[in-house]
Amino acid sequence: MVQFYESIQGTIVEHAGAWWTYLVTGLLCWLDGFFPPLPSESIVIAMAALSETHGGPVKLWLLALVALGGAWAGDNTAYWIGRRIPLEKLFRGERGGKILARAHHLLHHKGPEVLLSGRFIPGYRIAINMVAGYVRLPYRRFMVIDAIATIVWAAFSVGIGLVAGSLFHDRPLLGIIVGVAVGLLVGWLIERIGAWREAAKLRRTLASTRGRSGDA
Repeated sequence: MVQFYESIQGTIVEHAGAWWTYLVTGLLCWLDGFFPPLPSESIVIAMAALSETHGGPVKLWLLALVALGGAWAGDNTAYWIGRRIPLEKLFRGERGGKILARAHHLLHHKGPEVLLSGRFIPGYRIAINMVAGYVRLPYRRFMVIDAIATIVWAAFSVGIGLVAGSLFHDRPLLGIIVGVAVGLLVGWLIERIGAWREAAKLRRTLASTRGRSGDA
């Protein structure tokens, strides 16, 4: 599956700027919302690194539009899957169970605002959006928050590609590689920071509980 995805990405980059590459990019952003593993950020970043700003063939405004529309449609698809299908059937195995449990935890303790940070974490964003549907988060509220999340995500992904393409203007392939690596690193850092904050909050709660027990 990964090799198939990489071949698609390579073909899109090779023909960047052709009308159908925007269509396929939007389609992959949509699929990425509910069908892992398809980290669409890498394609958006790679396309942005070849933008007209750097003399490339890619129109940034069109790329941002299809990335935003595809991502928003994918997240909404995940939401409705969560409302219609028991999630235990979708998240199987130990790893799937952990992802689902963490999504439940984050949505319960942090509220729907976690949809904003979750959009940057492949895998978790699918679980969080499906859990939002499963717990019947009001759809209108979900649509608004997710629209904000996908706007930020699309702008961020395009921005990374744009900066990478500018820094490595004479070596576009290196710009693509660096841009994709930075995008993946940011997603990983957001996940790690979230886990660290949760662990710190748990330690404070346990310390507070021990303190009250000692006073008693």
